[in-house]
Amino acid sequence: MRRSYFIGGSLALFFGLSCATGIGGSARAEPAPLVGDETFEGVFSCAAPDAATSDSFHCRSDINPSLARFDFFLVGHADKATGIRVLDRIEVTRSGETVPFQTISPVNSSVPDSVANYGFEAIDLNFDGYLDLRVISFLPAGPNVPYENWLWSVARGRFVANPALDKITSPQFDADAQEITSHWRSSAAAYGTDVYAYDGNTPVLIHRETDTYDAAGSCRRVYYDQIDDELRKNGTGPCTAAE
Repeated sequence: MRRSYFIGGSLALFFGLSCATGIGGSARAEPAPLVGDETFEGVFSCAAPDAATSDSFHCRSDINPSLARFDFFLVGHADKATGIRVLDRIEVTRSGETVPFQTISPVNSSVPDSVANYGFEAIDLNFDGYLDLRVISFLPAGPNVPYENWLWSVARGRFVANPALDKITSPQFDADAQEITSHWRSSAAAYGTDVYAYDGNTPVLIHRETDTYDAAGSCRRVYYDQIDDELRKNGTGPCTAAE
């Protein structure tokens, strides 16, 4: 079903319901980005570190068929007092090259050993056909997991931080619907689901559902939608089981 939302004063149609600093290198000419069903799915892998570099990892991924494969060197250290791994920087090189064309630093990622590769992933975060980067910032006590994100910029030929995307916890990306869904919890009795759509490279909150339980265990759901550039209450009802 088609939904219409007003974003930034203009009508955007949607279907269905992440600072990097570059060192060296220059932008290269690339084809127009792919969108929608043609979103590229590349090969992504990380090598287990040896004992001498147990807090640094080497990952590799294709981010688009038009580009050389990229190598990502995750350089970090262990906090001896807490046992937490701290990611210091990400060095990005093209396959066959030894000098990074970009170094991302600082990186706000501090995670326990149980999180493989600092939670590093190369996935398409903005549905443009190019894979982007993200790492887990930290593991909270609750389910709202924060990430630090960088989107590939075709014009700049490097990954660019996206602070607006960083604010979305536990995001799930739906390339078909071109939407981001975030399930969150604010207390033991309050839960919510947010849905975002992109306006350019900025994720915009277009729909929210909040579930609140009272002392008797009854649950009430409130619906919000973006109307005229504002998130407005749009209805209430009983909570329903997750599909």
